[in-house]
Order: sequence, then C-alpha cells, then structure tokens
Amino acid sequence: METASVIVIASFGSLGDLHPFLALGQELRRRGHTVRVATTPFYRERIEALGFEFRPLGPPVSPEDPALLHTLMRTARGPEYLIRRLFLPHLPEIYRDLEAACVGAQLLVAGEVLFVAPLLAEKTGIPWVSVLLSPISFLSKYDPPVMPLLGSSAALSGLPPIFHRVVLGLARGALRRWQRPLAKFRKELGLPPQRDGLVRGKFSADLVLALFSKHFAAAQRDWPAATVQPGFVFFEQGQLQQPTGPAGVQAARLEAFLQAGKPPVVFTLGSAAVHAPGNFFHMSAEAAQRLKLRAVLIAGHANLRELETPDILVIPYADYRQLFPRVGAVVHQGGIGTTAEALRAGVPSLVVAFNFDQPDNAARVQRLGVGVSLPRRRYNRRHAHYALHRLLRDAGLRDKAGELAGKIQAEDGLSAAADAVEKLLAPVLPDGPAARRAVTL
Repeated sequence: METASVIVIASFGSLGDLHPFLALGQELRRRGHTVRVATTPFYRERIEALGFEFRPLGPPVSPEDPALLHTLMRTARGPEYLIRRLFLPHLPEIYRDLEAACVGAQLLVAGEVLFVAPLLAEKTGIPWVSVLLSPISFLSKYDPPVMPLLGSSAALSGLPPIFHRVVLGLARGALRRWQRPLAKFRKELGLPPQRDGLVRGKFSADLVLALFSKHFAAAQRDWPAATVQPGFVFFEQGQLQQPTGPAGVQAARLEAFLQAGKPPVVFTLGSAAVHAPGNFFHMSAEAAQRLKLRAVLIAGHANLRELETPDILVIPYADYRQLFPRVGAVVHQGGIGTTAEALRAGVPSLVVAFNFDQPDNAARVQRLGVGVSLPRRRYNRRHAHYALHRLLRDAGLRDKAGELAGKIQAEDGLSAAADAVEKLLAPVLPDGPAARRAVTL
C-alpha cells in the first residue's frame, strides 16, 4: 500500500479477548498500516514485544485479579458488575484515554465494552469498526442466545419464541436501566440523547465485524446492515513464547508427556476463569483418575503440583494451536477463544460454562453435535465422571468435530477481516477525500 494510515485498535478484557485484536493488528501492519494498540497497562510489555505502539486505556484494574475474576465469573451478577462498576463510573477517564490514543488516526477499531468508542466517533467524526467476538453480542431474536443467568442447557433453544422474546426484552430492559451514566456523559459531550445506548452504540459503527465462523453461528436478518462476518480470527500464541526460560521448560515438559502415552484429555479455563477456578481442577483430576485417563491441567498461576501423577501433568500455559490437535478431548469454560481453538482442532469438548458468553457458546457446541455441556454448579465428582465418559465414548461427536474443523480451517477470517477494514479505510487515507476525519485535539 503506497499511502500509510494510522489505525487504533482498542480493547479491554482478558488476554484471550485481546488476541483477535492483536492478530488483526499484525495483519493490518503487514499491509503497510501503522497500528496503535490501546488497552490496559497490564499488557504493555506484551504489546510492545509484538512491536506495536502502546496506549493505556481502561479502568485501573488488573484483568487477572483473582478477587475481581471471582466476582465476574462465579457470581450471577458478574456482567452487571463489569458494566456498572468497572466501566460506567469511569467513562470520562476512558474517553480521554481513547481520545489521546486516536490523535492523528484515520480509523478506530474497538471492542464492545468500550462504550465511549461510539461517543468519540460521533463527536469527532472518525470512522470506526465495532468488533463483536461472540454470537450472544447481537442479541438476535431469530437466533436467541442463552443468557448467563439461565445456565448452559442447549434445551433452552427449543423453547417457544415467546420465551426468548421475554428473555431478550428483560436483558434489554436491564441495559436501559444501567445506562444513566452513559446518557449523562453524552449530554456533557454535547451529543443528542440516544435510547438503548449500551446496545445501539456498538451497532452504530461504520463496520461491524462478527469475528466468529458462520458454521458456528449464522448471520441473522436482525443484525446491523453494516455487519461483515469473516470467521474466527486466530492469534498464533507461540509468538509470545521464548524457547528458553520458564516457558521453554514447560513446553519441554508438555512435549515429553505427550510422547509418553496415549493422547490425553486437556482441562483448561482459558485466560480469565483460570484465575477463579474454584474446585474445577481438583474435580478434573479426580475424574481423570477414576476413568484411568491421561490428562493435562492448564492451571495458570495456581500451584497445583500436588495433583500431578505419572498420568496427570500440571502446567501453567500451553499453545492451544499446537496442543489441541494432539489430544483426545478438551474440557473448558466455553470462552469464545478456547471454543474456537477446539473447533479448529476437530476435537470434542465438554464445556463447563462460567459466565458471560460462555453458556451460549456451550449450548451452540452441544447443538452442533461436537461436544456436551455441563453447568459449572454441576461439575462435581459424579457429573464430571459421567460427562467425560460420554464424551470419550461417543464416536459421533468426534466425527462431527472433525467435519466442522475442516470447514473452519477452510475459512481465512483474518484476511477477510483485514479486507473489510481496508475497504472502509480507503476513502479516509491521508490523501483521500475524508482525511479531515482524523482525530485532532
């Protein structure tokens, strides 16, 4: 590309939430654009190690704080706490951070919890892209999601339409009640009132990217007209690993374990729930022992070496892309990143959903016939044992998982997403007719 452009990629959440944004940023940089990444200072070192300009953004909390993650992941009001306690009280500060990050930029790419992104775009005129990582984000009445409070049962999808209309109405009603600080801040910025700002804001973008496969959740007619669905966008996690040091030692331990016997079952809680696991790993180790399985527990910072046996390996981290194709099954929390990696690998899943989009993702995995789901509250000795037993004995699950993996692997979500961004960006490059829309202070 002859003309350089400056793109700000802004996201807040766990490392798994950030990964698709980093992958997109790398692809846009490869195509000649300058990319700034605005996110929590907690990830500054990782961002700069990838060669991006870093800008601080978000509420002053660590996305790996165990007490915070317990509230978000293991309590029914986790989503409310995230929105009403962590984001809405800090709108002015987050707005200022984002405004500073966007100085001189031609485009903003933002995650959905950055409620100030549509406000900044409306105020300054900068074009922007809203990135939605999970189907639940669309709240479609034609593909009704399983809401967090209702658990992870796929049977909910078979209930009458009136049930789903009521549930979605309640969800939207709650968001309307929560949005008073957002309405107040809009007024302070001199912007006109907006009804349902917490929902409509993310749909008001010039481009809405649905970064999940159509084979996982198809586009619906009540999605915004500006929506493009490229597919899953994968960040190759090995880029952040070093061949020597602690990470290298753990990788060597894992490789030796994989080569020592039959494919194991992996138990993992992604990048967020792993910091508030409760008894998940202890129940998992006990179920693996009862079924005489080889197992890998990916336990994060938790010190669970006492659970190790000759057939059970405990490690803090693993590259899912390298590991999942070599295992018999994956037991996970249903986060969209972990779910996508399991689908790409073609291995069946037992999804133990915690909160947020996870119950909906769990229900979709079960409806697709590539896994089974079990609510977190029922993940005990008895139910974990029987769910794993079913998962490993059902050849149909593995066959369907392999079939779906072929379809997902055939998609090039990263290139398609970057193409869509560049199509939007073309008229606003520095020598284009809308160059004046770059943010200035």
